[in-house]
Amino acid sequence: MRIIAVGGGAWDNTVSIDDEFLGQINQAGPVLFIPTASSDNPDYIERFERWTASRGVAGEVLRLHSGEEAAPKIVRAAAIYVGGGNTKMMIALWKELGVDRLLRTFAIDEGRPVGGVSAGAICWFRVGNSDWPVYEGIPGVNTAPVAGLGWVDLAYCPHVHAEPFRYDEFNAMMATEPGVGIGVTDGAAMQIVDDTYRILASTDEGHAYRVEAGVAVRIDPHADFRPLSSLYTS
Repeated sequence: MRIIAVGGGAWDNTVSIDDEFLGQINQAGPVLFIPTASSDNPDYIERFERWTASRGVAGEVLRLHSGEEAAPKIVRAAAIYVGGGNTKMMIALWKELGVDRLLRTFAIDEGRPVGGVSAGAICWFRVGNSDWPVYEGIPGVNTAPVAGLGWVDLAYCPHVHAEPFRYDEFNAMMATEPGVGIGVTDGAAMQIVDDTYRILASTDEGHAYRVEAGVAVRIDPHADFRPLSSLYTS
């Protein structure tokens, strides 16, 4: 299993993280972009296409909201990148269409790299701190827990500083949510390889937090891979 879960930022300010993501590719095929969470936003897709062109890699897009069949594009991809948006809606549609099972085969059974930003980072974890209530128009609510695919037994929160409410609301969530959470800033990412992890940063300010029972401890970027199990012991 190879995951790069980006806390936030556009492709032009996550260059070193993108280098790591692209460097994991070890077979022919395009990078497949899945923009489900943004409802296949055309501007977002255009930015992805500009990014792949600038990096000299082949790109392809899976537009689930337009009824495209997922299996052929997932099977031929060399890597998959999931975009941001409404995590709750995205996970529900994936499960309805069986995309969750296809992704599991791709990433866990076959070991091909996956990644994503914001909703596209939350999705790989057991639970995430998500702004889905904003998308659903629930007044006065910024964030709420959302179930992910459950591949990594952690809670995940993106944008912990870029969105001022995130840090406090994630800490509050983890005061009652069992287990350990990881909050990641824009310009940083959590990279997972099998049962190890490290924190990457493409900016000087990029970092992460380990949060348990509402208590946050900063984790600065580090080059070495550490056991995921070390996060479960305070």
